[in-house]
Amino acid sequence: MKDRYTNKKINYSIQLLRLILSLWVVIHHCYKYSYKYRKGLFPVPTFIIMSFYFYYNVLNKKDIFKINQRFQRILIPYIFWPIILFIFNNILFKLSRFSLYNKKFLLIDFIVQLIFGQKINYLFYYQFNLIFLTLLFTIISFLFNKSFNLIFQILLIISYIFQYSYLNINFFEKYSNIIKISLGHISEFIPFAVMGVTLCHLDIITKLKKFKGLTIIYIVIIFILILQFDIFTGIKGCYYPGVIYNIGGNCIFILFSLFSFQNEKLISLLKIITKFTGGIYYNHWTFFSILERKFLFIRNKTFHGSITIYLISHIFCCLGNKLTFNTNLKFLFN
Repeated sequence: MKDRYTNKKINYSIQLLRLILSLWVVIHHCYKYSYKYRKGLFPVPTFIIMSFYFYYNVLNKKDIFKINQRFQRILIPYIFWPIILFIFNNILFKLSRFSLYNKKFLLIDFIVQLIFGQKINYLFYYQFNLIFLTLLFTIISFLFNKSFNLIFQILLIISYIFQYSYLNINFFEKYSNIIKISLGHISEFIPFAVMGVTLCHLDIITKLKKFKGLTIIYIVIIFILILQFDIFTGIKGCYYPGVIYNIGGNCIFILFSLFSFQNEKLISLLKIITKFTGGIYYNHWTFFSILERKFLFIRNKTFHGSITIYLISHIFCCLGNKLTFNTNLKFLFN
């Protein structure tokens, strides 16, 4: 089976990784766990690395059609979900006082959401940064036609200088959480995006496949060191500061990229269960906000409660995908 936009054969080990990462995100948001496990939060870095790994060839070829497709894919959910949530929430609030978020949204809330990716659904800070980085990397690739990879590496160095000198956190500390979280993440996300394009540019994964067994051993050792010892820690930031998240995200992505599924029955199952990871991310917090008011096992952030939220979000996206047929509104759920 080929991807609709890249016309390349889909690697279902990567699709499985998307499923695991989206489930990991939902569990992180909807399950109460010890703060000490925070340094194991690698889903967002891995998503960014993966996203720009697959975007690199589009940048390299200056493929306008596929660049346009990418912007549609990331902009449609960013614009349409706030509109839908704003209207639906306020209608419910006016009719029954039981709204999605148990409060009425103002027009300024909607405007702030579109500008910074936070206010109505704060999880869209990720989408805000994804859009910003996609635009930044696209502009750089066109301005610096032959040397854009060098510019990317310079960006990585600058972003780490900002982080380790605390210029990033000190600059945004004086602003509200909305500005601090959205804009402060840019410096933290740039290294993930740079590593994504670098992995593709240098064809590192293909080279590592020749040493699959040794690579897996090294990745296991790295994760033991990261999770059991305070290596590369001790730096403050918004959520993902320092090289630890870049190392962890790269290791996870490389690990899954080393394999490919051949079993047709397994692939058929993966085609079903690995869909809608984007839509689940966009919507799971809304379902949590609604259901926590009615169900104690959701409000107490239990593990089975987080799994319930994931399944509800998956079913919702499946239905939404069916109703939008083959229009670009499918991007709201995929």
